[in-house]
Amino acid sequence: MIDLKNIVVKFKQKDKELVAVDDVSVRVDKGDIYGIVGYSGAGKSTLVRVINLLQVPTSGEVIVDGKNLEKLSNKELREERKKIGMIFQHFNLMESRTIYQNVEFPLKGSGLTKEEERVKIERLLDLVGILDKKDYYPSQLSGGQKQRVAIARALANDPKILLCDEATSALDPKTTLSILELLREVNEALGITIVIITHEMQVVKEICNKVAVMEKGRVLEDGYVIDIFNEPRELLTQDFIRTATHIEQAEKKILTYNKDADIFELKFAGNNTVNPVIIELFKRFGITATILYGNIEYLQDTPFGTLLVSFDKQPDLAEVSEYLLSQNVKIEKLGGNK
Repeated sequence: MIDLKNIVVKFKQKDKELVAVDDVSVRVDKGDIYGIVGYSGAGKSTLVRVINLLQVPTSGEVIVDGKNLEKLSNKELREERKKIGMIFQHFNLMESRTIYQNVEFPLKGSGLTKEEERVKIERLLDLVGILDKKDYYPSQLSGGQKQRVAIARALANDPKILLCDEATSALDPKTTLSILELLREVNEALGITIVIITHEMQVVKEICNKVAVMEKGRVLEDGYVIDIFNEPRELLTQDFIRTATHIEQAEKKILTYNKDADIFELKFAGNNTVNPVIIELFKRFGITATILYGNIEYLQDTPFGTLLVSFDKQPDLAEVSEYLLSQNVKIEKLGGNK
């Protein structure tokens, strides 16, 4: 569906050359909800604008739905862009137009009759749960409602792809979850491929099936979300994940409160979350574990869990680790005597 090959984007600032995207290759398959995560300045927003050539790359290839966009004529490119909807952090609604008129705007020149337009607009507003507000103006809506209008407008031309650039960053946590749930419903109901740009791994965890982690214009690692969460290779990815799973805050408090204790982190994924590992550690090694923190979440319907524990006596870490790895459980020592 989307195949970015060796994308480089350079900008000139006075006498300097800034490399915003540095030899990035990303593939997004049809039906994916693909997250691109990174802190400000990572190059992720520049990269997503390359997908519809709002940002022309300095070098590389942009293949969308089997077509190299840079080889299209201006007219052909305009037609392809209609298949790529886009929503933004600050909604970009027209304040002087009603909600109905905002969604109507991209349909100008579509060839639809007024009645066909009305049916389509009301269907889209109903899909995003805001049909009853069709005669309101943007100033009368909450942030979450405005983003629902923006989503309906982005869907007006029946796009195959929806690009979301920090679409939930201006929203509170509860509203963010409702918008992410709506995007998931759009993906499932309409089969639209979605690319989400965000600086929050929490967003990726909630909705994406695949993710790429960016820093300084490069992709550090990418793959299925469950694989990245289970085996993050890069320190930046590990930091993102610890924040998204709330383990970071729990870990700091536990390590502060138990300054001299040895604290261990056990990580589980898939069916291993239901295995009686703690009991088996006692049976096999005679060690009793005190659970200081526990958390199980679901990523793409796959359980992913973390335990922070202390033991009543110093275990043979190599032996314990070997057994736990045989159960696909990872152990890491966090505190105490290293």
